[in-house]
Amino acid sequence: MSRIAWLSLAIMIGITGLARPGVAKDPNHLPGAKDGYHDPSNRSLESLQKPAQALNSFPHDRLGEVNWVQTLDKNLISPRADLQGKTSMKVLNTEILMTNTKNMPHIRFPHATHTRWLDCSNCHPKPFLPVAKGNAITMDSVLRGQFCGACHGRVAFSPFICERCHTDVHPGSPKKWW
Repeated sequence: MSRIAWLSLAIMIGITGLARPGVAKDPNHLPGAKDGYHDPSNRSLESLQKPAQALNSFPHDRLGEVNWVQTLDKNLISPRADLQGKTSMKVLNTEILMTNTKNMPHIRFPHATHTRWLDCSNCHPKPFLPVAKGNAITMDSVLRGQFCGACHGRVAFSPFICERCHTDVHPGSPKKWW
């Protein structure tokens, strides 16, 4: 897909809100009584705090979605390693530089950012093989919900906030635009 086609798609999705799951405009976002998770006969259902109300005070990105990294950095949430909170997260402080990005800045994948709230088993061995250069990740596959797209664009920030991943400028890539 050409750079212009990607940009056009990103602008369209950013403007129409299609890449913003969980918001009221999302046709898949149903009220609690109809979402298939909550008991519609429970009289207290309407007493539950609405997600928009619960998440409103958290930092947001330029698309209006919660910036979970900033939320964690500001200690507004405290993820647990287990249900009882008896163990701690095993933070892996390594980075992987992904250079197969064509004209885009390279991607520096921060394990620490992810392992502050996710166990290794969330990503390995599926969707990522824990082998150097063992995953044929493309932007097309991410947009189809594979690899990074299993979370990004669903429960993590949109893949259309390019600068969150494409951080390392190299010869042949555009200068920082953010």
